[in-house]
Amino acid sequence: GEHLLLIDELYSLSLEYFIFVSYRKMKNQMDTNDRRNGLCQNKTLELLGIHYIMMDFFFSILIAFMTFLRFLTHPIYVWFAQGKKKSVPPITNDILRINATELAAKIRKKQLSSVEICQAYIDRIKQVNPIINAVVEDRFQQALKEAKTVDDYLTKCALSEEDLEKIKPLLGVPVTIKESCSLQGLSYAVGMLNRCGYKAESDGEAVARLKTSGAIPLLVSNTPEMCCCLESSNFITGYTNNPYDTTCTSGGSSGGEGALLGAGASVIGIGSDIAGSIRIPALYNGIFGHKPTARIVSLKGHFPYCYDEKFKSCLVIGPMSRYAKDLKLMLKILVGDKQATQLKLNQKVDLNKINVFFMEGTDSILETRVQSEIKAAVQDAVKYLSSQCGVKVKDHKFELKYTLNCCGKHIFNIKDLPDPLKGENDNIFTEIIKTLFGQSRYTPNLLHYLLVNKIYDLFVSDRTMEFAQLKKTFIDSLGDNGVFIYPSAYTTAGKHNQFYFLTTTAAYTILANTFGCPSTSVPCGLDKNGLPVGIQIMAAPNQDRLCLAVAEELEKHFGGWVPPK
Repeated sequence: GEHLLLIDELYSLSLEYFIFVSYRKMKNQMDTNDRRNGLCQNKTLELLGIHYIMMDFFFSILIAFMTFLRFLTHPIYVWFAQGKKKSVPPITNDILRINATELAAKIRKKQLSSVEICQAYIDRIKQVNPIINAVVEDRFQQALKEAKTVDDYLTKCALSEEDLEKIKPLLGVPVTIKESCSLQGLSYAVGMLNRCGYKAESDGEAVARLKTSGAIPLLVSNTPEMCCCLESSNFITGYTNNPYDTTCTSGGSSGGEGALLGAGASVIGIGSDIAGSIRIPALYNGIFGHKPTARIVSLKGHFPYCYDEKFKSCLVIGPMSRYAKDLKLMLKILVGDKQATQLKLNQKVDLNKINVFFMEGTDSILETRVQSEIKAAVQDAVKYLSSQCGVKVKDHKFELKYTLNCCGKHIFNIKDLPDPLKGENDNIFTEIIKTLFGQSRYTPNLLHYLLVNKIYDLFVSDRTMEFAQLKKTFIDSLGDNGVFIYPSAYTTAGKHNQFYFLTTTAAYTILANTFGCPSTSVPCGLDKNGLPVGIQIMAAPNQDRLCLAVAEELEKHFGGWVPPK
């Protein structure tokens, strides 16, 4: 079954490549004819317009075909998954049901020791990791030593609980880290065979801030190869499974974090997000995840990294948690006191002064229909906020039909990203063929990403003006008191490898990255198959506090994280 699915994946890759090569040849021929005929400027502009129409047409055909292919292949994935479904065992230790903010308070009050909390999470990780496969490398023994040091320190500490909370708000609390965020001494391969065995020489800035706050890192968690996929799998660690259904994906690229949190094997963690890599795993694993405003959290120590300004405005590092309350505490730590003050994170948000915009989908004819439970969650959230919190619901719909074209082009135009196929002997089509025989060093995930990158470059017309106008309209409409409620994706977690056909999934999350906006993923219960349902709350740049406040309120209504059964 796995071999048939692999052939299925490679077929889609090969088809994309065929269209890519055919179109490139046609375009080159057009360019040659133009030069040969010496076309006048007006004629050239006319052909350029036709060229853009053709680009969009080819892209639309590709999207439509991949959506149709998903429809045809879905029964195959379901059939092969029969009888293989597992979920993680229930939680038996009540320590695992306490949020990080309260755990820190109990440690300061000496009601719980850091050692017993860390040991509880280590035991849970050992229990569930054989099922979800989310851990790349752990540091359990070192973490327990650090926890013992915290407990010993507190027996002699003369500081008040209030002072301790200000200086080290997460003292003694365990945390898990996405492998792409460097944690000194632990694996920093990020799923790449040519980096296998590579260890982080120092802590990244985000990890260092968590350590300074007193948090104790337990491990680094799994990602796709080079973080380039919505499925967390690679040739080093393998596939990370969804804790609610092991035949389903945990998402990507922060899928290891998502799975650990969803399984109750972590209480807080950090991930990174360039097109939904925090929010999609948060949706799939039934947890909270916050994509901060662009540039407010340092990217130092993240791999991959480049100096392109678009990259630095799209990629963010942010908090992931099982409980909404912990997101704000973690964000304050990650940005620092000065930035937290500027973001007004310590100020209470008056919900009845908030304007709520919402949409249930992109309204694109190419969009796969949004799952009914997700649509219902959007409607339910708006209804609850209106009736119980007094928010003002705005009857305004944004023009989001061409999100993938406008915003996707923006992200795929990023220059100088590390390219593993830059070697003179590397060729993407050759690697696709080698993958069929198990001979490629690169995962189909990475090859798919690299191919889509090329397809966007050639097939999708430059919509710079449309992008700028859409961004301005969106941000101006939200202002400093508006939020936008929107699906995090059009479906709950799919089966492993189905992401090849989920071509429009990122259309929902990519908005926040390209606009530089904050966005929080909120769990909203389970669907009929027992998989987590969720939505996202977006706001204008630097209005993170609005997203977080609405998320905390919706947690009361929907119940927040629901443990796997």
